[in-house]
Amino acid sequence: MSTVITKSTIPSNLNQPAAAHRVRVQESVSKDSMATSPAGGAGEASFEKSEGASTDSSQRHFITHDHDGFHLNYAARQSHLPHRREIQMRSRRFSDHLREEGVARALFGWMRNNMFLSILVIVAVVTSFFNTPQWSYVDWHIIAIMFELMAVLCAFERYGVLQWFSMKILSRAHNERSLSIAMSLVALGLGMFATNDVTILTIIPLVLMMKKRTSTPMYLQMTLVTICANLGSCLTPFGNPHNLYIYTHFNITLAEFMRWSVPLFLTSLVLIFVTLAFVPKKPIEISKDDIPQLVMKKRIIPFAFLAVVVFVNLRINDWRADVICAVIALVVTMLFDPRVLFHINWNLIFTLFFIFIGIQNIAHMSFLQTALTALVSSPIATYISALLMSQVITNVPVTVLLANFINHGSAAALFFGADIGGLGTPIASLANLITISLANKQYPEESKPFLRQFLTLNFIALAILGTLFGVLQHVGLV
Repeated sequence: MSTVITKSTIPSNLNQPAAAHRVRVQESVSKDSMATSPAGGAGEASFEKSEGASTDSSQRHFITHDHDGFHLNYAARQSHLPHRREIQMRSRRFSDHLREEGVARALFGWMRNNMFLSILVIVAVVTSFFNTPQWSYVDWHIIAIMFELMAVLCAFERYGVLQWFSMKILSRAHNERSLSIAMSLVALGLGMFATNDVTILTIIPLVLMMKKRTSTPMYLQMTLVTICANLGSCLTPFGNPHNLYIYTHFNITLAEFMRWSVPLFLTSLVLIFVTLAFVPKKPIEISKDDIPQLVMKKRIIPFAFLAVVVFVNLRINDWRADVICAVIALVVTMLFDPRVLFHINWNLIFTLFFIFIGIQNIAHMSFLQTALTALVSSPIATYISALLMSQVITNVPVTVLLANFINHGSAAALFFGADIGGLGTPIASLANLITISLANKQYPEESKPFLRQFLTLNFIALAILGTLFGVLQHVGLV
């Protein structure tokens, strides 16, 4: 995501960036062009004017922070074009893309870039031939909360809040071990409130930037960040989509949920710190100049208010509350920063929608119901089924599927199975897929050693934490 600003709005600290930053401000070729170039020499700010560029007041300027070629979304877009004008430009660009590529080729390209969502759409369509889907299959309470939460997180990312918070902590590290500890703590903290997927998208780019700066492999750090994001998200109902679904589907109280999640979180914390003790104290230096500046601070306040709305909606599972809170989120966004709507993670929201349709279609197929019921005949059977099935079809669809065949008494088993089941294979959780995708895209030649360490640590954590539910059940805590 690039930052769109005018020359007059460039912060003073960007006019003289640190040697590690690359900054490029490029005027658009015309009023209608919207292109960003990551090029530019390190340690300098270059202002280039494209040939044939117009000089009127409607020209747009683009600035991209680039750490040795890897983009970090530090700041937010600003634009003096009317919103209608921007929508028209986006529509024109989309139609031009279809005209150049052809509908079939463009569709194939989209499916290749959104493989998981594409599979879910296909599953939803195919299963609809065997069972007529109902609107009631979709948990609109979850969809509403995720929309509100994504609006808040998208705004915070655009204004540099998440990156500022992360780099503020990471900059205090002086060696590889302290850096690993800082990264793990940040991932645990963000995972509790910002969801595991957003945590990965925030921290992994920072890890990759540091890898290039320090020539340190960072395989361990990337793996630990992913594990911490998954395990940190288990502590709160809104830490990940499957927690939120269990919390609302079974009408669980916050106290009951915390009775399950706190032992898992504390055990995970011990396991993580034991692992961190083996990280060498190799000296490492992070410049405080790398800490991004917060932008448009006044806009942070209304979105902080919107975060309170999310918490209120989480506590009230009623369709009227969902509508009111979603409308509030939409109004706040439209009033203070409409471009947030362009950058919300709509893929995640549509992923949840098609999970509900496809999985509920499967759950209502009579010839599968007997087999699925047998998989959850007891709490321990539910736990094992959720744990193992998560390794092959990810934990969110597994949660939605098995929740149809259990009662409140097995909800804890489903919680532990889905959350611990997020460890293990690359497809056990979406966070795992995101980490591996980002790492492979930046360093394809190192994909094998990274995947080897990723799988090793994940399966060790899975084996150790996998026994926790049985222990807690034995002592009567679940």
